[in-house]
Amino acid sequence: MTTDTVQVVIYDAPAAKPSGCACGCSGHGHDHPGTSGDPLAGVSLEMQAKALALTLEAAFPGKVRVEYVNVLTDPRGLSLPQAVLLGSGSYPSPLVYINGQGRFAGALIPERIREEVGKILEGQ
Repeated sequence: MTTDTVQVVIYDAPAAKPSGCACGCSGHGHDHPGTSGDPLAGVSLEMQAKALALTLEAAFPGKVRVEYVNVLTDPRGLSLPQAVLLGSGSYPSPLVYINGQGRFAGALIPERIREEVGKILEGQ
């Protein structure tokens, strides 16, 4: 990574999800509480991170690197300070770090991340 590249790291501690709906529908056929209106409710954070990488690459070609880290399965996971933060409940998952600094917690919001990356690149 060169000095003019911005690194975005998304730390996640995904909770285990049941394989089917509590109503017995196996998750098909109707809206579930808390998911109607959220088009990303069924999309994993890892897939959202990949989409973010594509968005940032389109906006800042060759200037941004995005990494997704599942602290529960990554070999570095338990040794990371972010794993301690997520495990303690101090901050909600995901944690978004930009160039090594914590910037966002609790949601992956591409527009806000793009704004932050743009500010950093403007200052270089």
